[in-house]
Amino acid sequence: AIINGAQEGVKSFALSGVNAMLTRKSLDPAVSPEDLDKFTFNVIPERDIVAKFDDHAKNIQEIRCTADESNLAACHDAQRSICEIMYSCGSGPRPALCD
Repeated sequence: AIINGAQEGVKSFALSGVNAMLTRKSLDPAVSPEDLDKFTFNVIPERDIVAKFDDHAKNIQEIRCTADESNLAACHDAQRSICEIMYSCGSGPRPALCD
């Protein structure tokens, strides 16, 4: 999502997305840091090794990850991240249906 958004010049959102600031020159077509800053937004859970790969652009939101620290892959889980967003930001009148 991040790479495609920057290449196409459209707003994009990624949840635990791989960043592209350092690898941007190897892309075809290449993207500029300004395009990454302007068109991308990435939600990055703490301890998510995939989302921490490469340098991130300007528009990010870091969130907590309550998974066991011994499980390296647990923080790269969309359902866990969505539940954290619902608990942190609220879900309006609806309950956050998460374990």
